Formats: sequence, structure tokens, C-alpha cells
Amino acid sequence: MSTARHRALFAAMAILGSPPALAEPAGTQQLIGTFVGSAADELRLGDQPEQRDIVMEIAAYRERGLQVQWHNVTLVDGRRDLPGVKFRRDAVTLMPAPDRSFYLAQLGYDPFSERKTLDPVGGDPMRWGVVGKDSLDLYTIAIRDDGSYELQTTHRHPEGDGVALVFERVVDGELVRRMTGHAVRAE
Repeated sequence: MSTARHRALFAAMAILGSPPALAEPAGTQQLIGTFVGSAADELRLGDQPEQRDIVMEIAAYRERGLQVQWHNVTLVDGRRDLPGVKFRRDAVTLMPAPDRSFYLAQLGYDPFSERKTLDPVGGDPMRWGVVGKDSLDLYTIAIRDDGSYELQTTHRHPEGDGVALVFERVVDGELVRRMTGHAVRAE
């Protein structure tokens, strides 16, 4: 494993071990709700820039958790009614990490397994979230088949009449994608 990979994985683990005071989800009240908007590439190497229509839903979960869902429609020539349009949805449930200042993603329910454990070497991504005063940052790191890593970060914070969104994808220490967007509260 290269020195850059070691440093990046060490940095990710250091984030998990840092213990400032745990913020309650109430700090994200401006982010709770359903938001619709758009996002576009600022940086994407090797491919055509993409535009997306986005829907984000952020809700309180149980006593101190958060549930975050998002839907992306990747547009073709700025339109969603042409062949080649892609739809993607994802969701994560975040619960406070024991004795820590961040939130860990909960594994999905599997009725055929007593307890599933995370297998990073098998391709399972590790996900966590950090709640700031008025922001929500989600992190996902995965070990790729060739031993390199991929880190995706999504930062959400109130801005003007809605929520600003910044997504970054780093592969083995190199920023390969950055998308920015804005969404307004849906009524």
C-alpha cells in the first residue's frame, strides 16, 4: 500500500477517533425537511460534466438519530426526458457513535441474519456523519478491489432560501469530482 493510501486511511481513522462534544440533531433544524433543486459538476476528470436534479429528505430518527435520503436524476443535455437519463437513490440512518462526537451509519435490516458486521475488505463502505451547528457532513470510504481507496464527502448547510450542497469524490488521494448544488424547501 502506498504512503498516500496509508496517510488517507490514517486520516479517516483519526476523524473517527476525535472526541469533541456530540451535537444533537436539533442543531440541524434548518436542514430537516424535503428539499428539491439541482447540482452540477465543478470538476470531473475524463468525462463530460453532469447536471442533476436532486431531492433530499432529512428527518429526525428515534431520539437522537437522523435519517437522510436522496434521489438524483442525471440529465442528458440538461433534460430529463431523453434516453440515457439515470436515476439513483440512496439512504442512510445515522445514530450517535458510543462516547464519540459523530454519528455512525446503521447497517440495513436483514431478516435472515442475526447480526451483519461491516466487511471493508469485502467492499462494504464505512459511512459516518458529523453534525455541526447548522450543517450535516456525510462521509463514505471504501477499499477498492485493487487496494486503493475511495472517499466521498457530502456537505449540506443552510444557504439563502434553502440548502447548499457540495459533493466531492477522492480516489487514492486525488480529487476526481466536485459537484455543487442548491435546493429549496418543498411545500
